Amino acid sequence: MPTIDSSRVFATGANGATQPDSITIGNGVLWAEYGNGADSTGAGGSSTIVEYSLSGQVEHSYSIAGSVDGLKIDPKTGMVFALQNQDGNSTLSLINPKTGKVSSPLSYGVTSATHGYDDVAFLNGSVYLSYTNPTGSGDPVVQKLTNGDQPIGTLVTSNILADGATGTNIATGQTNQPIPLSDPDSLKTTPNGGLVLTSGADYTIVLISDPGTAAQSERFVQLTNLPTGSALDDVIIPTSSTGTFYVSNAGTDQIEAYKVSGLNKSDAYASVGTEIVQVDLQTGAETPVITGLSASHGMGFVPASVNMPVVQSTSIFAIGAEAGGATQPDSVTMGDGSVWIEYGNGADSTGKLPNGGSSTIVQYDMQGQIEHTYSLPGTIDGLKYDPVSKLVFALKNQDANSQLYLINPATNQVSGPLSYGSPYVYGANSARGYDDVAFDHGKVFLSATNPTTLGDPIIQILDNGNDPSGTLQTTTILRLGDTGTNLTTGQVNQPLPVADPDSLKTLANDSLILTSDHDASLTIIAHPGTAQQTESFVTLPAGSSGLDDAIVPTSTSGTFVISNLGANDVLKVNVTGLNTNDIYVAVGSDNAIDQLDPTTGALTPVITGLNSPHGMTFIPSAGSSLISQATTPSLSDILGKASGASGLSAADFPVPGAASGSSSSGSGTIADQSFGGPMAMVHHLTTAHGVMPPTQHV
Repeated sequence: MPTIDSSRVFATGANGATQPDSITIGNGVLWAEYGNGADSTGAGGSSTIVEYSLSGQVEHSYSIAGSVDGLKIDPKTGMVFALQNQDGNSTLSLINPKTGKVSSPLSYGVTSATHGYDDVAFLNGSVYLSYTNPTGSGDPVVQKLTNGDQPIGTLVTSNILADGATGTNIATGQTNQPIPLSDPDSLKTTPNGGLVLTSGADYTIVLISDPGTAAQSERFVQLTNLPTGSALDDVIIPTSSTGTFYVSNAGTDQIEAYKVSGLNKSDAYASVGTEIVQVDLQTGAETPVITGLSASHGMGFVPASVNMPVVQSTSIFAIGAEAGGATQPDSVTMGDGSVWIEYGNGADSTGKLPNGGSSTIVQYDMQGQIEHTYSLPGTIDGLKYDPVSKLVFALKNQDANSQLYLINPATNQVSGPLSYGSPYVYGANSARGYDDVAFDHGKVFLSATNPTTLGDPIIQILDNGNDPSGTLQTTTILRLGDTGTNLTTGQVNQPLPVADPDSLKTLANDSLILTSDHDASLTIIAHPGTAQQTESFVTLPAGSSGLDDAIVPTSTSGTFVISNLGANDVLKVNVTGLNTNDIYVAVGSDNAIDQLDPTTGALTPVITGLNSPHGMTFIPSAGSSLISQATTPSLSDILGKASGASGLSAADFPVPGAASGSSSSGSGTIADQSFGGPMAMVHHLTTAHGVMPPTQHV
C-alpha cells in the first residue's frame, strides 16, 4: 500500500486568486491555474496563471481572460498552452516562459457556443485536445491539433475519438463495450506512450493506446466505490514508486504537496473530490490513498530521485602550506580563468586589535598551480568574483569595522580599502559587519552580520554598484523579524531564522540563498530587491551546526571545490547522481557536505570524512542533465562550457568571446555562481561555511 511520508501546503492563491485547478510541471517549475469563478463560455471574468519554483516561490503571474481549465507545458518547445473557455467560445493562448509574454488568443476554425476544449496533451510531437459536452454518437471527444506544437493562425483539428466509441472494460474484461464519454475532461500522456482521458460525470478513466494511428485502441474503467458527492477530475500514472503529488484543493484555495512511497507504477491515481484514489488498471479495484480533501481537481507528480549521489573521485586541489604557510582556507570563488581561495590565518575579524593579522588570497590556475598571492589586513571572510566588472570583491572584517577591497585580476592590483557610510559605525563601538557578497542582474548584495534588534539589516544592496568607489552606501532588502514560508511545513508568515547571517549566493533562477549558522537554516529570496520579493526557508534537523556554504546544482554531475579548513587543504570532488531539486550544504557538525531536501528538511551526508568544510563552489560536468529553467539564463551564459570530471583545466571552461589571457591557466572567464540542489557522496573534508538572501539599510 502507498504510504504518505509527508504533506504540506505548497501554495495559496497569489494576489487573492481562488479556485485552483489545472497543474502542470516541467523545466523545474510548477504552473497552476486559478479559475477565480470566471465563466467557462467566455462571458466574463479571468483566470490567474502562476508559475512557481518547486519550493513554492512565485516566479511569475499572468491574468488571462476567461476560464483556463486546460494548462500544460509542451516538453518539446517549453511553451505553456492555456486553453480558454472549455464549455463554449474556446480559444488558445500561448505563454512563453522565456519572455514572459502571452500570445493573442488563437481561434478554432470550427466554433461553438456550447462545446469547447478542456485539456491538452503532447505526445511524439503531436498535440491532442479533449473536446467537451458531446450530445450524441459521433460527437468528437478527443481531437488532434493539425497546426502542431507551434500553432499560428486559425486552429484546425481532426477527430481521433468520438462519443459512441467502444473498448475493453477493464473491470469485466468484456470487449466492444460502449465507453461512457458524456463529460470529457482531463487528458494526459502515459509512461508507455499512450493517452489517458477522464470523463468526469461518468467516473470513467479511458486509456488510449497508439493514439491517432490505425492501431489505436481503448480500454476503460468506471469507478464505483467512491464517497458520496465525489467528482472525477485528474488522473496520473506515476513513473516512480516514490514521489510527490501536487494537488489543487479548490475547497481551501490551496495547492497541497504529498510525498508518497510505495506507489504502483501500473496503477492510476485519480482525484475524486475528497480523495485521491489508487485504481488497479488490471481489475478496476479502487483504494483511497490521500483523504480529507475538500475539492481536489488538477494534479502533478514529481518522481523522487532513485539514485543516490556517488563520489567518483577525490583529490587535493591546493594546500595552504604551499602558499607561504597560509592556514584556514575558507571562501572559494571562480573567475577570470582562475580559482581564488581565501586563507584566514587566524586574523581578527573585528579590526580592533593593534596586530590583528592578515588574510592570504591565492589565485590558482585550474590545475591548482599558484598564479598570484595577495596579503590583505584583517579577515577576508567574503570573497567573490563579479562577472560584470570582472573584479574580485574581498570583504574585510565581518564582525566589526568592515571595509571592502577590490582585486583586479587583469593587473593584480588591489584597491585601497573602501569604507561604509553612515549609519555604519566604526571604532570601539563597531559591532556589525559584512560577511558575504552575491551578484544578481547587475546588483550587488551583502549579508550583514550580528543582528540584535528587530529591524536590523540582514541583506543589503550596495548602492555603489559593481565598480564601487568613494563611500559605500547600502539599502536594506531583508531585516531581522521579516517573515516567510516554512518549506517543510507549508506555514506562511513565519519569522525567518536569520539571527546569524553568513554565506550568500546567487541561484540559477536569480534568487539568493543565505545560510544562518546558529539557526541551522537556509533562506531563499526570490526576486530580491524588487516589489515581488518573497522569502522561504528550511531548517536543518536538531543538532546540526557549523553551517557555511550552500549550493543548488544545475547539473546532475560535476565537481565540488571545497575548502577543508581543519586539514588546511582544498579538495576537488567529482560527484554523479546529484538531485537538482535539493541543496548541498557544508555542515561542520557532520564534517560533510550534506544533501538537504527543502520540502522535508531531511539531511543526507554525501561528501563525508571532511575536516571542518567551509567555502565551496560547483562546476557542472559537460553533457550531464541540466535544469532547464526557461526564466533563467542558460548555463553557458553563466559559466561557458564546464567539465570537471578529472581536473579543472582552464580549457574546460571557455567563455565565448573571451580574450586570451597571458597566464598559464589559458583563456576564459568563469563567473562564480551558486548552482544548486543535488545529493552527493564525497569523502575527506573538514568544515564548511555557506550562503544567504537579501535585506535593507544599516
